[in-house]
Amino acid sequence: MDKPNISEMIIEYEKNKNMNDTQFAFESHLSVERVHNLKSGGYDATPDEEKVILEYIKLHS
Repeated sequence: MDKPNISEMIIEYEKNKNMNDTQFAFESHLSVERVHNLKSGGYDATPDEEKVILEYIKLHS
């Protein structure tokens, strides 16, 4: 099974919930800078960040 694309998941979630990066970062307990970096695709999520993001999206979808 393919690894989920975190940047696409964040973008789609924010779009569906009408959120911005600041709101997503605050609610998921990540820094805004880290959310920007992950969405740009230039950086990979750490295993801990990936777990937090996936759990947050699953819990709030």
